[in-house]
Amino acid sequence: MPEKPLYVIEHWAVAEPDAGRRHLIARGHDVRVIEPWRGETLPTLTGEEAGVMIMGGPQMVTDLASHAYLADECWLIEQAMEKSVPLIGVCLGSQLIAHVLGASVDFNPEGRMAMGYYALDVTPAGRDIFDGPMMTLNGNQQGWTVPPGATMLAHGDPALTPNQAFRAGDTMIGFQFHPEVTRTILDQWQTEFAAHVGRPGTRSKEEQDEGFARHDAALKRWYFGFLDRWFSRG
Repeated sequence: MPEKPLYVIEHWAVAEPDAGRRHLIARGHDVRVIEPWRGETLPTLTGEEAGVMIMGGPQMVTDLASHAYLADECWLIEQAMEKSVPLIGVCLGSQLIAHVLGASVDFNPEGRMAMGYYALDVTPAGRDIFDGPMMTLNGNQQGWTVPPGATMLAHGDPALTPNQAFRAGDTMIGFQFHPEVTRTILDQWQTEFAAHVGRPGTRSKEEQDEGFARHDAALKRWYFGFLDRWFSRG
């Protein structure tokens, strides 16, 4: 019997398949990568899919009018909601979900930017998702307010990334942080987005490297376990 498709929506030319995608493939999922920013067509969901992941990228939710494909992704999110398809949004993906749910998405009011490793604090409602406080990799200029009706799962630095994870219903979750990034993808960040380092809130390249060496293994252990639970095939 064919595997149910698990769609992964990408927004930029990522250097290699990220760690989460590789884990899901290794677990036997039928992972299908779609890149709307290159003109690829998004699927029409039937409700029989294993899930959808909407990943990060350099685009901004405040520029929706300039990127027609992001509006199409909002429609995909609405489909996933209506058909109860398991959905994960990472960074930009979480911002798109928050936008669809009626939240505000915008730049940090003080012009700060997150780039590097930061502490994540779990709310009581987040204890069934997270093992406890941990250090997570962030790379974002925009963030979201808590969507109406959503449950807050984790917070970050109040002055920088106050909202880090939310859940809406039983099938939709958003992470502002990046648990999927490999060392190669971090190298890509440090090359392509080097001009951002030094902005208020960002970590230096050396601090990013130290953070990856110290915290990535624990972050990946949590992430892989979470993916297995969220996209359980029963």
